[in-house]
Amino acid sequence: MHPAYSIILFTTFSGAGYGLLIVLAIFSLSGGVPPDRWFGFFSFLFAFMMITFGLIASTYHLGHPEKAWRALSQWKTSWLSREGILALATYIPGLFFAFGWVFMESHQGGWRLMAGLTMILSLMTVFCTAMVYASLRTIRAWFNPHTVRVYLAFSVWTGSIWFNLLAHIF
Repeated sequence: MHPAYSIILFTTFSGAGYGLLIVLAIFSLSGGVPPDRWFGFFSFLFAFMMITFGLIASTYHLGHPEKAWRALSQWKTSWLSREGILALATYIPGLFFAFGWVFMESHQGGWRLMAGLTMILSLMTVFCTAMVYASLRTIRAWFNPHTVRVYLAFSVWTGSIWFNLLAHIF
């Protein structure tokens, strides 16, 4: 099995970025971390940079990257399309969540709702990404019931590692 470099970059970076958003949301919702402006700024910046880099890298796996928007039109039948839609949708509450943490220095009220939505959409995006791989019958290593669990675990695990690094720096 020789996956394309664009897919390796996509799964590694976007998975870690969404994992970091998930961990930030968990700590925000539980009150485990105070809403420090600089910790939040660099954490969200790093998460969104990883996600964006991964999504851009994934478009290079398509035959014509300029036609990537067409991948979003098959959402009823395609895990890839669902993943793309959720990936883009996650930016909306994620940016509001980041704004509340960084500029308002708050985890309360509507910012708490944005944290919850960010976590849910991030988990759903990672789930859809895993389902893209788990539905490939031609690759026996991925076509099994463990693919989704392992992919979700790796995403949260790598996000936790980045969260821990950033928490130690700040």
